[in-house]
Amino acid sequence: MPDRWLVLEARFHTGLYRGSEWPPSPFRLLQALVAGNRSIEAPGLTWLEQQAAPDIFAPAEVPESRYTIYVPNNTDRRKPKGQTTDRDVVERRVSGPVRYVYPLRSEADLAEATQLIGTASQLHTLGSGQDQASLAGRIEGVQPTSAESEHHYAPSHASWVMPLRSDIDVQLRVPVAGSLAALEERFQASQARLSKDKGWFSPVLAPAVHEVMAYSPAGQAARVAMLPLHLRKPEQAQAFRPFDARNAVVVAALLRGAVMRRTETSRLADFAAGYGPEAEPDHRLSWVPLPSLGHAHTDGLIRRALLMAPIECLPQVAELAGVLAQDALQMANEDSGECVAQAVLADPDDGVFNAYRRESTQWTSITPVILPGDHADSPRLVRNLILKALRHAGIDTGLLADFSTSRVPFLPQSHPVGDYRLKAWKATRLIPLHVRLRFHQPLRGPLLLGRGRHFGLGVFCGARQ
Repeated sequence: MPDRWLVLEARFHTGLYRGSEWPPSPFRLLQALVAGNRSIEAPGLTWLEQQAAPDIFAPAEVPESRYTIYVPNNTDRRKPKGQTTDRDVVERRVSGPVRYVYPLRSEADLAEATQLIGTASQLHTLGSGQDQASLAGRIEGVQPTSAESEHHYAPSHASWVMPLRSDIDVQLRVPVAGSLAALEERFQASQARLSKDKGWFSPVLAPAVHEVMAYSPAGQAARVAMLPLHLRKPEQAQAFRPFDARNAVVVAALLRGAVMRRTETSRLADFAAGYGPEAEPDHRLSWVPLPSLGHAHTDGLIRRALLMAPIECLPQVAELAGVLAQDALQMANEDSGECVAQAVLADPDDGVFNAYRRESTQWTSITPVILPGDHADSPRLVRNLILKALRHAGIDTGLLADFSTSRVPFLPQSHPVGDYRLKAWKATRLIPLHVRLRFHQPLRGPLLLGRGRHFGLGVFCGARQ
C-alpha cells in the first residue's frame, strides 16, 4: 500500500461548471493542464498521462440548470450567412473543490509529482472556456478520505466485465499513453483548418486517444474478484460437506492446499499460494470459508467458500477459474492425506452468497475480527484500529458513521470470540472482537477486515436494506 499520495485540487472561481460530465473527467483535467501550459512537454505531464485512473472527491450537492444557446454556424456551408446552431448547455453550481488523488509508489513517482505541482498552477479554466478555475497540488502522507458533503468516486477496474449501473455509475474519460500526442496532433490540425490550397474549412475532430472508465461511489465500486465454491462430500457429490465455523482457519488451510496442488506446475503457483509481487504484496489470493446464513434458525455451518483477490487481479482470477473448472478440488487432510471434502465452482446467485456480497449500510462480523494492532485499551484505540483495518481493505474511512464491538456475537450463527481456532501468530497479543459497522452510504460486499481476512476471520455479512 502506498504511503504518499498526490492530490490535485481544482476550485471553480465563479462557482459554475459547464462540462458535459460530472465530475470533471481525468482526461478533461489533462486537456486543461495542456491548455494552461500551452505545451504537452510541461514537467510531469508525461508521467500523469501514464497513471492509473485516480480516485475523485467531488461535492455531493451540485444543482443543475439546463438551457439552450444559439451560436453562429461557421462549418456548414449549406446554411446561409448568419444562421445559427442550437447548443444544449448543462450548468452546474459547484460549492466546493474537486480533488484528484494519485498514489505515489516510488521515489521516482514522488519526483514527477513534485514537478507536476508546478505545472498544475498554470491551469486557468476547467470545463468550458468560461469556467475559470485554479489547480493546486500537494503531497499527503495520509490517504485522503471523503467528507460528509462529498462523494468519493472510485474507478472500477472491472468495468469491461461488470455491468454498468446507470443509476449510480458514471463513465469518465481517462488518459492513456498517447493521449498527449493526440492533443498535440489536434492542435496542429486546428492551425491548418483553413486551407487555401483546398479552398475549404476543415473541422477539427476531438482527440480519440483515451479510455472510458466506469466510476462508482466508493463504497459500491468493485473491490474484489471472486470465485464462489460449494463444499461437497467426497462420496456424495451432490451433498454439502458442513464444517464448524469455529474451525474456519482450518477449512481455509484445506482449501489453500487444494488450490496449490492444482496450480503447482502453472504460472499461477505463487498467486494461488497467497504470494503477491514484491511491489504489490496485497495482490494475492484469499481463501474465505462462509458460514451459512438466511434466517434466525440457520445453523451457521460452513458449506460454501470464496476464492478472492483484489479487483486488479481479475486476469489471474479468470485464469484460475479455467483451471478449477476442469475438476473438483480435493481438500485433503495434510497429515493423513484423506480427502475430507471437494470444492466445486458454484452459481453465485443464492441466498448465502448474496448475504455476503450485497450492498448495505450495516455490516456485522460473523467470524471475529483480529484487529491490526497489539493494544486496544481504550475506545479511541479501538476506533483507530478499525479505521486501519478499513484502509487495509481499500475502503474509504470517511464512509464510516459509527461502530460497536463485543466479545459475544451479534448474530445467532456466530460464537464467542474465545471459541474460534486461530493460526500460530507471531504477535504476542491478539485482539479478536465481533464488530458491527454502519456506513453513511451503502457499501458493496464482500467485506473482510483484520489480520485474519485472508483465511476466514473478520468476515462480515450485510443487512437487508
